[in-house]
Amino acid sequence: MEIRQIRYFLAVQESGSFTKAAEKMFVTQPALSAAVKSLEEELGVSLLRRSHKRVTLTPAGLRFRDRAFAILAECSAAKSELMNEQDQKQLRIGVLDTLNTPPINQLLHEFHTTYPEILIHLHSGSKDELANKLGQNKVDMLLTSFADEVSSETTLPLYQERFQLMVSRQHPLANRASVRLADLHGLPFVLRKNCEVLNEGKRVFLAEQAQPHITCRTDNDSWALTMVRNNLAAAILAETVIEEGTVSIPIVDFGLVRTVGCLWRNHCDQETVPVFTAFAAQNSWRGLARIS
Repeated sequence: MEIRQIRYFLAVQESGSFTKAAEKMFVTQPALSAAVKSLEEELGVSLLRRSHKRVTLTPAGLRFRDRAFAILAECSAAKSELMNEQDQKQLRIGVLDTLNTPPINQLLHEFHTTYPEILIHLHSGSKDELANKLGQNKVDMLLTSFADEVSSETTLPLYQERFQLMVSRQHPLANRASVRLADLHGLPFVLRKNCEVLNEGKRVFLAEQAQPHITCRTDNDSWALTMVRNNLAAAILAETVIEEGTVSIPIVDFGLVRTVGCLWRNHCDQETVPVFTAFAAQNSWRGLARIS
């Protein structure tokens, strides 16, 4: 079954004549008649009653007419959707798994509000996964973290944030204004395997001779937050991470911070990347260590 056959059939039923339908569709009458006949043979039914006065629909043709209109409508909608998507400006952003935080969510929301004509595709993953996607041109840019403040033609540092202890409001340390790593010794603890400062964090723990009791190892921050919220363990997360029913406490002898920013490829030809980075550079990072 071909679209042209359906169009020819509908033209015939509308005009009541193969000749008039052929004129309307700018084809020869024999070609149109052959196409409709082929459609009937494929369907195994007669769709039209042919007479010298007027061509009319058979009961099967009457039922097929509604289907034919629906098929053409779907084809038209699909074509329109694809054309609109092709014409629409797009931006593929790789977002680090651990950056599902209010500042980044607010940035994405405000950018979409300001530039609704740009279609955003988000891809989440670890640092290695995102680096591979950027290198393979599967994303146009990254929202990621850097171990230190960086400066290059393809990076835009946005802000810095500390790592803090997150515990349930029922946790024994919940009312403390600050803690030391030694306070975590022997306490249930979630080890976040996707944490950007995992190795450095382990080194600091060893240096301070603090050995929390690791009861959960996970590469999914949602599970880590669930453990904390249910008072099953504590975790160390970036200060902008928010979870209902928990509190974040500064750690006085844990000075690790992360720099959050944008990263893109050299000679990036996606015109929406500089639009996004310029917008991000002007965004207000209230309460955070803004990098200018």
